[in-house]
Amino acid sequence: MAHTVETRITTPYAELRGLLDRAERELPSLDASSLVDYLLRLDRIAALLAQLQEEEAQQAPASGLTLQPELVRWADLQQQLERRSARIVKIAALLGGFPALRAQHPPAQGAWWRLDEYVAARRRQQTRRLLQTLAVVAVLLLVAAWAYRTWFAPSPETLALVDAISTIERHVEAREWEAALAAAEEGLRTMPDSPELLTWAAVVAERLGDEARAAQYRARSLAQFAGREIQFHLLLGNDRFRAGDLDGAEAAANAALALNPDEPQAFFLLGNIAEARGDFFAALEAFDRAATLAEASDPQLTVISKMRYGFLLQQIQANPGLDASPTPLEDSAESAQPTSP
Repeated sequence: MAHTVETRITTPYAELRGLLDRAERELPSLDASSLVDYLLRLDRIAALLAQLQEEEAQQAPASGLTLQPELVRWADLQQQLERRSARIVKIAALLGGFPALRAQHPPAQGAWWRLDEYVAARRRQQTRRLLQTLAVVAVLLLVAAWAYRTWFAPSPETLALVDAISTIERHVEAREWEAALAAAEEGLRTMPDSPELLTWAAVVAERLGDEARAAQYRARSLAQFAGREIQFHLLLGNDRFRAGDLDGAEAAANAALALNPDEPQAFFLLGNIAEARGDFFAALEAFDRAATLAEASDPQLTVISKMRYGFLLQQIQANPGLDASPTPLEDSAESAQPTSP
């Protein structure tokens, strides 16, 4: 009886390729039970590569043998080990950590035996980069803060003015006239030439019935608007409107129109007054006029006026019973005379 005997000859090249195949396949599923054997197989791969590189250097080029593919795979495997280093270090911690494994399996010189050192070095590098980034950010913040304080921060006077006006407006909204006047006069002690504070003081004094004091404050405010009297009347009218003095606000708006019949902000103020009185058609006419006149000089006012016009138009369409008697604003603007300077 004849027997067929199959003989498999394992060469160093074949062993190397087999070990590389296994190392690539097992790397994603490494655990505590397989880690040590895996590291030892990497030692064997490194030894085979060193041996075969020495033999290859001694062989004639005509032999056709080359380690180039295996060297590429080995380099790629090292990169995969580095990418998975944090996970492998955690697995090694279950076995006492890499220092203990190195002590148990000398000489343990390969980089795969020192993945804990690689992870620690990478963390130090990341920490250093983070600290550098934080330092740069801190410097930028300091520069930004310095630039803000130097060029952009409002002056103490501006902050004090904003605070004073906010206090006045809060009291005006609550119809606390005595408190509002006290706040205005308190602000004027440190900012005696503020037109905003002077105008508010005048309006609040009007609400208190103190016309003499109101006239004094109006005159002082007007003096701050040399060559810009229209702005004084607009400021006075808006403050009167906020204080609930619709007649006084209308007189101030008309005073502005007497100086410039095409002043869009005056028509916008008249629109607010007409709306507050319930004269929606007069308000529509005023907002439409304000939007048209502001197109060239104040696009924002044009947009706001059109929005107010559209909102009022919707109200009128939704409520047919609203007063439909228009009040010609041009006539009222021409005939009405201001009640104060």
